[in-house]
Amino acid sequence: MRYGHRLSFIDSTASGFQWVADRMWKVEHAFERANAVASDRLASARMRIFFILVAIGVIYLIVSGFAVKAALSGGHGGVDYSLPADARADIVDRNGALLATDIFNYDLFLEPADIMAADRPLVKRALIQLLPQIPRDQLDSALSGNKRMTVMPWLTASDKARILSYGLPGVGFEPRRMRGYPLGTAGAFYIGMTEKAGKGLAGAERAFQDQIARSNTPFPLAMDLRVQGALENEVRNVAMAQSAKGAIGLVTNVRTGEVIAMSSWPEFDPNQAGRYADNNKLNRVTNSVFEVGSVFKVLSVAIGLESGTASLNTTYDARTPYQLGKRKISDYHAENRIMTLEDVFLVSSNIGTTLMAESVGIDTMTKFYNSLGLFRAADIELAETASPLLPKKWSKDSLASSSFGHGMSISPLSYAQAATATMNGGYLRPLTLRKYDPSQPLKGERVFSANTSRQMLDLMRVNVLKGTGGRANVPGLRVGGKTGSAEKVVGGRYDRTKILSSFVAVFPTDGNVEDDRYMVMIMVDEPTGNKDTFGLRTGGFVAAPVAGRVIDRIAPFLNVARKDDKFADSEWVKSQVMKEEQTGGAAGAEAAMPAAAGH
Repeated sequence: MRYGHRLSFIDSTASGFQWVADRMWKVEHAFERANAVASDRLASARMRIFFILVAIGVIYLIVSGFAVKAALSGGHGGVDYSLPADARADIVDRNGALLATDIFNYDLFLEPADIMAADRPLVKRALIQLLPQIPRDQLDSALSGNKRMTVMPWLTASDKARILSYGLPGVGFEPRRMRGYPLGTAGAFYIGMTEKAGKGLAGAERAFQDQIARSNTPFPLAMDLRVQGALENEVRNVAMAQSAKGAIGLVTNVRTGEVIAMSSWPEFDPNQAGRYADNNKLNRVTNSVFEVGSVFKVLSVAIGLESGTASLNTTYDARTPYQLGKRKISDYHAENRIMTLEDVFLVSSNIGTTLMAESVGIDTMTKFYNSLGLFRAADIELAETASPLLPKKWSKDSLASSSFGHGMSISPLSYAQAATATMNGGYLRPLTLRKYDPSQPLKGERVFSANTSRQMLDLMRVNVLKGTGGRANVPGLRVGGKTGSAEKVVGGRYDRTKILSSFVAVFPTDGNVEDDRYMVMIMVDEPTGNKDTFGLRTGGFVAAPVAGRVIDRIAPFLNVARKDDKFADSEWVKSQVMKEEQTGGAAGAEAAMPAAAGH
């Protein structure tokens, strides 16, 4: 309160008291005059008491009024209403659902001076009963000392209420701000977590540290919590059913680059991160690198088309294995025939893909790889993104391997970023965790033409209807995609018992090439096979059905309506499904073969 305001308050108060005093004097003399005439002194006394009480009430109201006025006119009196140094804004999904917020936990302390000696054993027994995990040495030191001492940090509000209900002497609580994640494991790798002091450690919490810290405004992410929940549920189910080493899922808007959902399994709860092993806290979408297998053929075929060295009708002789020095590249589901590039894609031929890459040439293929961002970590706000493992030297051998997804290890996120360029009209756009702002122009360099992108969308659609991706089909949602089943390298050699099964899907495949559409990627690390997959572990049987179920669940949230497209032929699809179930068909050919590199 400023000095001038204080004087004003004093003057105003003095004036108020003077007015009341004058009125009381007049009332007093009125009573005296009344008593001179009237003989009823008892009635006069009662009247005098009444008016005195009224006067006291008026004085109280006047003083209160001036106090309120002074408080309002004097500002905040120097009180600082700014946020604490460790405060952080809430994080919400694209629709405003709460994902992360500041909460309070409490440090339990003891004040020995307030605990009588006879009560100390009782306090000790009660606290051990209420908090079995309380450090005994800390508790003994506090009870035997003479200074206030913290004995148990980071208790919850419910812990505090439970202990207070016992009325123990000398027990107190110090509030401590911390970060809370109300949904537990849901979206944990996407949202990330903070240090206890509040600084972001991973995920969006770290990526947007400056924007989230000391802000009053909720920070929106691109995540749709409904899509995130469906993806996590399906990824968790397949990982557990397949007794897998790990599994990942990703949903992106290929036009805007927004990451709508991201899942990595095993999971962890950021509220209790210390209870989990490091393996559970590894984000396999961003931090792991793999030879991704035949899903890479989406990129290779697009490069062939864009370079002008191939068309979908270009033919390749896959009647015999491709000999490369002492190395032989084979198709484990060998067609033993001359195939068009479309056939090469539909039957996932390693021989045909190698021949196509050879015709493109090392310089052109690697130039496209670089343009697609495959020689660096994925372009996204996340700090925890892995760099690729590349061949020391590009040769015919390394080019052949890379064309069908071997010889080069990249993160699933890097692959996803590159693959979206084949689905969105040809633009390599940075992936983002931020909700897209329509007022801002989209970033991105054009790598493929709109025509190449259209051909790839149609080719992937046909692959789901007639090729290896049949188990990802969802009636009416125009799903396209590509399978992958890659042997993993163990001790410098490919191990046929350890497989990375994958499927990359896109929907809807129709419409303008630059419309909103969505990519769904599923990867299962070392599945074991089960009765649902007929004991098989490949992408067509393990990952493709998961992608289909995810798409079926999330399409309504993404406003994708069901309808037919130019490829729809319900009778053909029914007959194809029956054929697969009875004898195995084109859609099952990939999965029916032994696990194979590049398959």
